Formats: sequence, C-alpha cells, structure tokens
Amino acid sequence: MSKQLITNYYNQVHQVRRSGATNEGALSMPFYFLVMQYAQAKKYQFHSQITIKSKKTGKNIRPDGILMNDLRVHRGYWESKDPDDKIDEEIQKKLHKDGYPASNILFEDTQTAVLIQGGVEVMRGEVSDADQLHNILSAFINYKPAEVLEFEAALEEFKNDIPQIVSTFRELFDKESETNTKYQKARDRFLELCRTEINPDISTADIREMLIQHILTEDLFTAIFDDSSFLKYNIIARELEDLINTVLTREVRQNQLGDIRHYYKTLNATAASIADHNEKQKFLKIVYENFYKVYNPKGADRLGVVYTPNEIVRFMVESTDHLLEKHFDRNLHDKGVEILDPATGTGTFVTDIIDYIAPQYLPYKYKNELHANEVSILPYYIANLNIEYTYKNKMGNYVEFENICFVDTLDNTDALAYKGKQQSLFGLSSENSERIQRQNKRKISVIIGNPPYNANQQNFNDFNKNREYPQIDKRIKETFVKQSTAQKTKVYDMYARFYRWAMDRVDKNGIVAFITNRSFIDSRTFDGFRKIIQEDFDYVYIVDTQSDVRANPKIAGTTHNVFGIQTGVAVLFLVKVEKPL
Repeated sequence: MSKQLITNYYNQVHQVRRSGATNEGALSMPFYFLVMQYAQAKKYQFHSQITIKSKKTGKNIRPDGILMNDLRVHRGYWESKDPDDKIDEEIQKKLHKDGYPASNILFEDTQTAVLIQGGVEVMRGEVSDADQLHNILSAFINYKPAEVLEFEAALEEFKNDIPQIVSTFRELFDKESETNTKYQKARDRFLELCRTEINPDISTADIREMLIQHILTEDLFTAIFDDSSFLKYNIIARELEDLINTVLTREVRQNQLGDIRHYYKTLNATAASIADHNEKQKFLKIVYENFYKVYNPKGADRLGVVYTPNEIVRFMVESTDHLLEKHFDRNLHDKGVEILDPATGTGTFVTDIIDYIAPQYLPYKYKNELHANEVSILPYYIANLNIEYTYKNKMGNYVEFENICFVDTLDNTDALAYKGKQQSLFGLSSENSERIQRQNKRKISVIIGNPPYNANQQNFNDFNKNREYPQIDKRIKETFVKQSTAQKTKVYDMYARFYRWAMDRVDKNGIVAFITNRSFIDSRTFDGFRKIIQEDFDYVYIVDTQSDVRANPKIAGTTHNVFGIQTGVAVLFLVKVEKPL
C-alpha cells in the first residue's frame, strides 16, 4: 500500500510539472497528501499551516505540516523547499535562524528528502527512489520525540493518580460537612442557589464534586492559557472559591495536588508552543475530554462529553446565516438577531460565531445578543475562557462575556411559550440568576448547537439513567408522544428533550439548528416528532451524514462518523416564519 501511495505521488508531481508549475507551492501539495496518508495509516493527524511558537527563538513560525497524535501533541514537522533552493542552506536557516524544532523534522524539495531527529540528521535519500522515500517517511511517522514520550508518561501518571486524589478530597469534604459549621452554612446557601438556578435535583454530593473539579481546574487553565486570573473573576468560580476557603488553605490544596503537578507542567510546555488561537482551543477541548473521562467516566457518558468538530460547526454557522438571509433578509450580525447555544460545552459554536461575524458588528453582538448555557462546571469554565479569549484574539482587547449562564437549560422553562412556567428564579439574588432572567426576557432568533444525546453508548439499555424534566417531558407527552404510533420510551432521550425545549423557545421568526442522532429522520419512534415539525415549522432542511454503522456495517464509526461513533448523525435546520415567503 505504501509503495502504491508513492507511485500516486510521482504521477501527481508529473501532472503538476506538465501543467507548467515548478514552484514550491504547487509541488508541495502532492507531498503533503502523501505524508497525510502515511499518518492516517497510523491513526495520526497531519495538518498544514498552523502557527506555533519556537522554543528556541520565541518567534512565531509556520511549518508546512505538523504531525500530531490524537491528543494533538506534535510528533513531527515537515518543511517543503523550492527545487531551486539549496536544501542544506535552507535547513540551516530554518533550524538555527528561525528556530524550527529539530526533534523530528522532514525537509524535502521534490528531489532530496532529509530527516532530522533529536537535532541530528539520521536519513537522507532521493525522492525519486521509492524505497528510500518509503523508509524516510516510515521513520518520520513512527518516531516519538522526547516531548511526546514525556507527555504520554505524564498522562499515564495522571490517570493513575487522579482517582486517589479525588477520593482524598471527597473524604475531606464529607468530614467537613459534618463538623465545620462555617462550611455547612456556606454550602447550604450555594446549594439553594444551585437548586434554583441549575436544577432542583442537585445534592450536597454534587456540590462536593463541583468543588473538587474547581480545585483540579485551576492549574489546568493556568497551564494552557498561562493565566490564573480567570477563576478569581468568574461569577461561579468566586462562589466556589469562597466555599473552598472555609475548608482548605492554599497550602493544603497545593500539597494534595503534588502527585499530578508534573502533568500540568507538561501541559504548560505543550501549550506554550501553540501560537494559533484556534489550535489552542482544539487542544483545550481534547485535554478536557480526556480529563473528564478520567475524573468521572460515567458522568462524561451521561453528559455526552464528545464535542463537535470545528468543520461541522462552521458549516452549521454558515448555513444558519444563509437561511436567515434567505427567509428573513437578515444575517447573524444584524441587531435583533439573538443567538443561543443551550448546551455550549466548551463554547465551540459561540467561538466560531465570534470568528465568523465581521469586527464592526461584533462588540454589540458579543455584549448583547450572543448567549450560552452550560450545566457542568468544567466545560462552563472552559467555554467562558474560550469565548473571552476568542474575542480578545480577534478584537485586541479583553471584554468579560456576561451572557453565559451556569444553568440546566431543560429546567429553565421560564421563557417557554406555554403555561406552567417555572417562575422559581425570582426572589433570589445572584449574578448568575440575573443573567438567566435577562436571557429569558429575550426573543431568541437562532438556537444552535450540539445537545448531549449519550452518543457514546452502544444501546439504549446501557444508558446512564438521565434525570427527569417534568415540564419538558410533559410537553413531549402532549406533542411527540400523542402524535406517535410507536412505543414511546426513547422519545424522552436527551436530544429529543432539547428539540422540544428549543421548538418552544425559538421566536415566531427563527431557526433551530442542531446536530444530533439521526433517528428522527426515519425511525418509527419519532413519527410523532416528524408530524409536530410539519405542523409547527415552515421549512425543514436535513443533512444526513449517512454514518449509521449498524445500518451499514461496511463503514466504520471511527472513520465515517464525525464523532467517531457508531450512531448515525444528522444536522437538522428548522425554520419558523410568521408569514412564509
């Protein structure tokens, strides 16, 4: 297979040259795709034109390609040179003047390939010799630089140490809950707020887990963003910090984290080389996913901790903008178009919208008409950070994002268009409750996102039991279930609940755009769902990714599904128009 790839590469280069192109830009693309195919065979990623920071010079540099593992840790670099350049002079310039990493870097000019590993040239060969080229590419792909080995070792230590650290903190907080009256009083106050603002089923054990996640998160953010100020200013972080201080001194906290300090230092070293903001976001998302799955695997499963690829997010944002213009002669950037991500996760959709909206419109939109909700403390923190840093990266100045709410969206029924509203937030005083009430007063034009839907679970019987949502479940029974001819159990899945909530929340001139399980398209369980959509919406657009592994065993979930899962995935756009065109 490898020799066949090289033969294809030779043919592509020949075609490029026959077209009259002889420069580096034209000739480098076939080699890029060749390396990418070698990388994919080992389940690695190979990306082009990502800016990194040189550890040697501190300058921003942009290798032609970066080889990454599934954690986006850099395994190697590729640099293409013009055939007319003197390759050895170019290598010296890149390594010594520009500070390109010499840990594992491949240079080529379509004639000669030079592989440097650990700062030493280890292989050189003629590109036209298939055997030599194959050996060089294989050595490049398979090599593990010292920093990769260090990162993997730190991650394994982290996986081994976290359960004991978490157990120690749990025992400590349980003990304090019985003996520390100051802690009890502060905890009960925070518990009351959480039951009102997030959901009524939150327990003291949930508060304990928030505190532990907060403690573990502090160094995570400092390591990746090199900024420890966030947890001092975020409204929820301040509440948790005050609660922790009734139990733990700073010294005790740091001592308890001693066993995983090496992991945070390794994260910091890796993140320090990332100059590209979007790349830093991707790295943070992957770190979070792995962190949460180690910390609480069942919780990660229940919350659907798998986040949407950036390419899908951008497709959904651009498509929503197109539909706004088509049906309402408006765009995402226009005043009056209120946008909400009801299950924001790490903030991917909101950050992409910030990137998408032109700078002249962004300050108003960011301050007034861009909204996000999250119910789990770690992604809430990360989303807040991501959103604020994305804005700062684009606009050049930091502005606090005041429209993110720490809330269980499915319990926040105050703003829904039916009787029996919650009405339970009023009378409580906190900045978070004020944000929720402020959001509930807005007419939401666009609801967009990836609601949790237990995507990783293999079958319904394996689901971690999700809590009930009386108001939303009642609405599902009155609509989806009433109109259905099928057994009704699965129609109460999380993503169906989010659809019901969004369909009730969106304005009479608005759009719902979700990426979810595809079963709503043709399963009998969702026949009532389809009928309600037909009655309540004027236009429906469906993108079925044809990725259901069970329906088509010839495909593999890890390669034919945007989430690398077996459950089929689809994007649904629902458009409600008061006066259809």
